[in-house]
Amino acid sequence: MTTRSARLGRALGGLLAAALLVTACSGTGARVPGSPAASPASSSDRPSAADVSPATDIGKGDKAQVTGAGSTAIYPWLGAIAQSYERDVATGVSLNYQAIGSGGGVTQFTAKTVDFGASDIYLSDAQEQQIGVPVLNVPMIHWAVAITYDLPGVSADLRFSPGTLAGIYLGKITAWDDPRVAADNPGLTLPSLGITVVHRSDGSGTTYNFSAFLAATDATWKAGPGMGTSLSWPVGVGGKGNAGVAALVKQTPGAIGYVDLAYATQNSLAVGQVENAAGSFVKPSLAATTAAIAAAAADAPADLRFLAVAPPASSPEAYPIAASTWVLLYRDYPASKLAEATALVHFLWWAIHDGQGYAAQVDYAAMAPALVAKAEAALRSVTVGGRPILP
Repeated sequence: MTTRSARLGRALGGLLAAALLVTACSGTGARVPGSPAASPASSSDRPSAADVSPATDIGKGDKAQVTGAGSTAIYPWLGAIAQSYERDVATGVSLNYQAIGSGGGVTQFTAKTVDFGASDIYLSDAQEQQIGVPVLNVPMIHWAVAITYDLPGVSADLRFSPGTLAGIYLGKITAWDDPRVAADNPGLTLPSLGITVVHRSDGSGTTYNFSAFLAATDATWKAGPGMGTSLSWPVGVGGKGNAGVAALVKQTPGAIGYVDLAYATQNSLAVGQVENAAGSFVKPSLAATTAAIAAAAADAPADLRFLAVAPPASSPEAYPIAASTWVLLYRDYPASKLAEATALVHFLWWAIHDGQGYAAQVDYAAMAPALVAKAEAALRSVTVGGRPILP
């Protein structure tokens, strides 16, 4: 196992338990299960001082237990930065985060049973209205939805056009030696082996971003199943969470699935190249994800609700299924939540600055500078009883 795979293994090892404790308190507090030793990425991977403001000391003196739930995709990065926050900043703050999937996080956030949610897709207008109070969607980190597969005897990276991916997930392409798969992979000998389609069984922002890409690039898919966190899948078997999909692909010859790139790396899964709008077949990487996010960030609205899938042909180096994870916040917390809200906003301020330096070590892309400025504005708007938390 490589050093990076070992590090990711420690970061992801606790995810199968689904409910995970991320603690930023010293002394008797429990540590993040299976998380890596927190050490920042190299200086070249950190946002430059010109891009972001230093935030290291902002939470010193905070004391609170903060609760959250949602996205499994954010956990490898969240686990890494929590340990650093414990060591360097807030010894009196603990973060109890349940990695139950984006759908579950939205449900708990809507029910107001947690201090924050985390989702790989922003809240819709209807969801915000259901919550009944003003809310904020604040992007934290960016990543790639990787197309993974287990194809015995094939060592080269497979290439997938959008139409081929849609055909596989629609059940119209059922074998690996189908002429449409072969057309994407000229010169490659493909086995006569059936394709086992693997998808998420739970409500998932990863599914939303994957299906949004297919809907943006394939008219048949757009007409149905379409896009959403949960779909009526025409074919396939379901796995719970990114970890569940990765496990099914790994143990099933002929399988194909979609997962956060970090989970593919940790499980040593083959990762395919996906054709973008420029006609380039691109493999997910930090650079390719960053290029996609940069294209999306240029036009990101003030409410920070945007997608990074299917970037324009003017970004030929961009991976076409890039995604973000948003933290969901109430715009105004009650006075009874002063300590929790203060500690949470301070932690998130630190996360969008110093915390971005830990992205690369777990295969995530740091925020674009334009998004950092907009996230700062969002966090500055959070209040407790009408009083702002940040100056």
